[in-house]
Amino acid sequence: MNGTMRATLAFLLVVSTLASPPSTTEAAADIYGAGMYFPVIGENHYSDTFGAPRSGGRSHHGVDIMAEKMTPVVAVADGTVGWMHDEIGGNCCALALHHDDGWESWYIHLNNDTPGTDDGLGYGIVEGLESGVHVHAGQLIGWVGDSGNAEWAGPHLHFELHDPTGTVVNPTPHVDAAIVLDAPLDEAGSGYTGYFRDDETSVHQANIDLIFEAGITAGCNPPLNDRFCPEDDITRGQMAAFLRRNLELPDSELDFFDDDDGTLFEGDINALAEAGVGFGCGETEFCWTQPLQRYELAEFFVRAYGYDNPDGIDFFTDDDGNPFEESINKLANHGITLGCNPPENTQYCPDRSLSRAEMASFFARALGLGS
Repeated sequence: MNGTMRATLAFLLVVSTLASPPSTTEAAADIYGAGMYFPVIGENHYSDTFGAPRSGGRSHHGVDIMAEKMTPVVAVADGTVGWMHDEIGGNCCALALHHDDGWESWYIHLNNDTPGTDDGLGYGIVEGLESGVHVHAGQLIGWVGDSGNAEWAGPHLHFELHDPTGTVVNPTPHVDAAIVLDAPLDEAGSGYTGYFRDDETSVHQANIDLIFEAGITAGCNPPLNDRFCPEDDITRGQMAAFLRRNLELPDSELDFFDDDDGTLFEGDINALAEAGVGFGCGETEFCWTQPLQRYELAEFFVRAYGYDNPDGIDFFTDDDGNPFEESINKLANHGITLGCNPPENTQYCPDRSLSRAEMASFFARALGLGS
């Protein structure tokens, strides 16, 4: 994209208008609105502010659909991606969709932050989307954010509609009549895609989505974070970060371990240790890069969530003598673990490392969100 085009698109992102005056034709809603999908999936609210005055003598050419950051945004109709604002850390994030029937929709103020931050270094457009790519109605194309000039207004999707003549029309009656989805559709127009592009075949996908929604994980490939890496081992450092986010622990001024100085997870590890939840792999080491073992998970969770086993039930046959056998049984007593050898589930596999996908299911059960 050349500099002139970027400057033009940047201007469009800021003002969110066309040069031509808004049309208030209501007949368009009767012939089009009921045939498209609502662009935002999840809790939201909006009102008809089309034509409302804006600074600099402008008027509002869209409808602002207010929703939390990272709320999914879908294509309202079949179409081909037109212009895009896709410069990570710069002119980002918005796009236009040229519908197959001649209409056009604009999606402005998509997320440009790393999830959980306001750093402007994230990316709110689905990986692989670029000008010329064809998408299906209901397909996930991005996520709600506060990019462009929306920082002061709160996260929302500025949604515009342009009729086949190129005239911008009031989108409010169209979104009023649109079909509301419970979840995005896949590229074939059916099914649920989830938040990550690499967990669709995982039996843990639903729980992965749940812990994403709970703010425990943001993904494994920043700044895009469109992948979860479900089969990778979760490390002790990553577990410290997940637990700290969930427990909302404050910073610690203490330094508990010698091997994590200056690392990405140092603050999480020290906060967890001060709260009595974190523990090391030796007297002065946390082993933050080491894969988390299933018996260690049990101890972390018992310390974090206070599980008990008052009847002293011994659930598994392969953890006798393990230093954390008591915690493993407490975990099983509360249904957080189901064992590792279904359907019998007589074993816990305490010395096996834990995958990120398995971790998601443990967290979902611990929070009462999944199964």
